[in-house]
Amino acid sequence: MKKSTRFLILLALAALASISAPKPAAMAACVPPACFASPGCCLDRQCGSWCESTGGGIPHCGGNGSGGGCWCDRTS
Repeated sequence: MKKSTRFLILLALAALASISAPKPAAMAACVPPACFASPGCCLDRQCGSWCESTGGGIPHCGGNGSGGGCWCDRTS
């Protein structure tokens, strides 16, 4: 068997393993989108460090749990 054929078989097996790996229920329902101005998120807590690094505020995630972008409430 050629090296390139073995490589492709191993690559396919690795891809299959990563797709079929179990995911936490909370994250399985949400796939964060790619956001232009902020990180993608599913939960408010995923935005905490980003808010701290951009000026503080209470972290929030848009999309109502279905995937959105981070934003920081700085009105308090």
